[in-house]
Amino acid sequence: MVTIKDIAKAAGVTYVTVSRALNDEPGVSEQTRQAIKAIAEQMDYVPSLAAKKLAQRQPDTIGMIWPRIKGLFFYDLGFEIQQEASRRGLQVIMSMVSAEEALRTFNRYFVDYIVYWRPVWNPTLEFLQEKEKFRGEMLLLGGWKTDKAHSITIDRTGAFLDAVRHLAELGHNSIAFIGQQSDLEKYNGYMQGMAEGKLDYRQELVVDTFDPDFEAKFKQMMSASDRPSALVVDSQGTLFRTNRLLRQLDIRVPEQLSLVVYDDIPELEFFDVPLTTIGPSIGQMAKRTLDILTRKPTDDGERWLDEEIRCQLTVRSSTIPWEGK
Repeated sequence: MVTIKDIAKAAGVTYVTVSRALNDEPGVSEQTRQAIKAIAEQMDYVPSLAAKKLAQRQPDTIGMIWPRIKGLFFYDLGFEIQQEASRRGLQVIMSMVSAEEALRTFNRYFVDYIVYWRPVWNPTLEFLQEKEKFRGEMLLLGGWKTDKAHSITIDRTGAFLDAVRHLAELGHNSIAFIGQQSDLEKYNGYMQGMAEGKLDYRQELVVDTFDPDFEAKFKQMMSASDRPSALVVDSQGTLFRTNRLLRQLDIRVPEQLSLVVYDDIPELEFFDVPLTTIGPSIGQMAKRTLDILTRKPTDDGERWLDEEIRCQLTVRSSTIPWEGK
């Protein structure tokens, strides 16, 4: 491990000067201070306090790299992870800057664990370089995997398959998919369910939220004589757009239309019509995240864990049997 004496030798100064420069203490010119800090960074210097902390093996801090996406799911999951961490005597720092910048900051402050939400991503070279410097436990949530890190993925395909099965069991034959068709896990689950049940699939029953004509196509589908009797919506974000359009069309849930939403967040239970949801349990994800990060070494030789969480169907008032009205 690099010490301040190594930096002093490389910089041609005393180790006292290096200590003052790295701790921003007086007695060092600004030019010398910046030169010493540059040398320390090049040599991947770990401050002695962090090194002492590592040696004592008393981890107490989690760094969360969280997406810059507005949504209740991310708020609820982030809150639940912080609650679970607090119960275990751990502190949480959340960062919503770029992954590279967040990891660089966490390395600087020597956090013990990192939780990173990222369903799909091609990591940059800068991120991989910072990751190599990280000496704690990292867990990836959502779908992406990499070496030397734990991962928890979500069975989104199974979730949408279960949603379609639920509606089919209620007698619905014409079921529409509202969401991003490019999200293949969810879309493939919907298609599997339609094929499995030999349901009435038509291309116009898939309305892509990325389509610039989304609202017009949705209204056209729901105004047709053969409109679907049920919708499967790919997220709570899409739900709000869909709900607004249904109000404009004066279509009532569930009397005229059954509705299943992906994202098992508690807020959906408090709609005027409590919504049937499919999605991973937020509480289960938070608990399992902390279980994996803080687990004690085992003798089975399995260092990094890859787990998949199945989604759960929570049936509420927004789905009822279809009687062909």
